[in-house]
Amino acid sequence: MDVTADVIVRPLTRADVDDAAAVQRAAFDDHDRRRGDPVPETTPERIEGQRRRIAHFLTHDPGGSWVAELDGNVVGVALALKRQGLWGLSLLVVDPNVQSRGMGRQLLDAALTYADPHMPGVILSSSDPRAMHRYASAGFNLYPQIRATGRPTSSRLQRPELPVRDGTPGDFLLADAVDIVVRGAPRGPDHELLASVGSMFVVDAGDRRGYAYVRDGRVMAVAATDDATASALLWRCLEHISDLNVEAQVDHVAGNQQWAVRIAVAAGLSMSPAGPVFWRGCSPPAAYLPSGAYL
Repeated sequence: MDVTADVIVRPLTRADVDDAAAVQRAAFDDHDRRRGDPVPETTPERIEGQRRRIAHFLTHDPGGSWVAELDGNVVGVALALKRQGLWGLSLLVVDPNVQSRGMGRQLLDAALTYADPHMPGVILSSSDPRAMHRYASAGFNLYPQIRATGRPTSSRLQRPELPVRDGTPGDFLLADAVDIVVRGAPRGPDHELLASVGSMFVVDAGDRRGYAYVRDGRVMAVAATDDATASALLWRCLEHISDLNVEAQVDHVAGNQQWAVRIAVAAGLSMSPAGPVFWRGCSPPAAYLPSGAYL
């Protein structure tokens, strides 16, 4: 029997937000468990963060927000954004109890209807072989990535070569201008959300401009007009993390981002393979570490 025949893929609604968040948690926890990683606690803060992410996409990208329903229950979620000349897949998850039945493919097909096939697109993939096969089959090119983790100590930190200051909402226009140069599209409403959950740092030194977001120990995003500016921002993020005395996590470092690799080595962080990034229509921008949720 074709199980996918009983699946309904439909637009996400406000009534689905809690169920969609629950599917996301179940899928992420299952992925961590299979990798042997610690499974995070289901705290009110975690639940609210997932709800906020889903509601953000429903508000700003309803055409890219989809769920899969089986027997009246939400069992899969896809969230895609479109920012001028860039499409991106933020989330594609299926309840672990009903995986490997074609729902992921159906959800991806639905999310891709939100994209112009001629515009650049990006997908940050997990290391799940099924996900990688799905994205490659959709015409996206695979680029390997690494993750850097560890506790940066003050003795290993380097002073940024460019002036880095704290960012404010008044810097969102500067950040959008950087985004257009770096990835061909502004973040727009995503800046407000990123700034609301993390700290923003900015470089504004003539032709050298860029920004970064960091939340607790995680570098959420870096975008800059050149490698030197991106390096200054990443060093400032690691300094911030060192002051908090927590473990650092720098994700989504692709092969053409050697500036980030060199900083990870100099800061004493450990590097390990991570899920790849898939791009269509362009290669990974060099002075850019994408946000996991907002690309």
